Amino acid sequence: MKRLYCLILICLVLLCVPGCGSMNPPISRQDFLLDTIVTVTLYDTDSQDLLNGCMDICRELDALLSPTKEGSDVYRINRGGGKPVEVDPRTAQLIQKSLEVSQWTDGAFDITIAPLVELWDFKAETPRVPTQSQIDEVLPLVDYRGVQVEGSTVTLANPEMSIDLGGIAKGYIADQMREYLRENGCKSAVLDLGGNIYALGRRTDGNDWTIGMRSPFDTSSQLGTLAVHDRSVVTSGPYERYFEVDGKRYHHILDPSTGYPVENGLASVTILSDDSVMGDALSTACFVLGISDGTQLIQNLDQIDALFITDEEEVVTVGQAVFHKNS
Repeated sequence: MKRLYCLILICLVLLCVPGCGSMNPPISRQDFLLDTIVTVTLYDTDSQDLLNGCMDICRELDALLSPTKEGSDVYRINRGGGKPVEVDPRTAQLIQKSLEVSQWTDGAFDITIAPLVELWDFKAETPRVPTQSQIDEVLPLVDYRGVQVEGSTVTLANPEMSIDLGGIAKGYIADQMREYLRENGCKSAVLDLGGNIYALGRRTDGNDWTIGMRSPFDTSSQLGTLAVHDRSVVTSGPYERYFEVDGKRYHHILDPSTGYPVENGLASVTILSDDSVMGDALSTACFVLGISDGTQLIQNLDQIDALFITDEEEVVTVGQAVFHKNS
């Protein structure tokens, strides 16, 4: 069995020269948070306090939203035995947003997928393919309609259910960091939460940020570029985390309806949005839905653009996204 587990595979790289036209060089801070590498780069200020503040936001919200940190809101919900659990208002807000996305996507995005994620265990030293009977046993626990939010109280309908906010938490945290920077006068910054990019404002020379997209077929090469400002750019793809058994690759994007990794001819989905929380959730949802249903979903949403890349290396853009493919 061949196994490859990527803690980080940054599919999006920022392409700009240091300083971007400013007299002062940018300042940056990097740390391992949220089970990934978080990098904050500020271009129009030299405030170390702002860098520290961003990292503090990450730590504070990770302490609430992590499914593995003892005492976190999610940890307590998952071990609450189906009883009502009082949580931080921010946790309740994010869970409510997750349920809304689940409704829009008919369950293609589902935070109750946690039992399936645990069953497949892509982080294991020697991952293995679950049996059909194991999957059939877990599937009834995957149903977002079994999550109830009333104020700051969260209840799971089945005591064996559990939730995982990993498909939306980084986007939510990026949005909180963005608002913190705006409130403190920063107008030019890039937030990178393990490849989830938020480009705040414009470069200090007034131009848009140029985001380079790495190829899902050869991550050492660049497929093309996007020009953005005040937008989130989030990509989901099967190359991020996977293992191989008997020559067959099993990746980490699971279909909540079947319990198996998605196989629909897509190599990656990139979502451009004003709010990163939407980009994070929709990139996964659209990958699960596939190009036809995913396109229809994006067309029905305001201020959301998408790029679908197929296994045949075809690039399909939906909305106003302007993608420049390398020749």
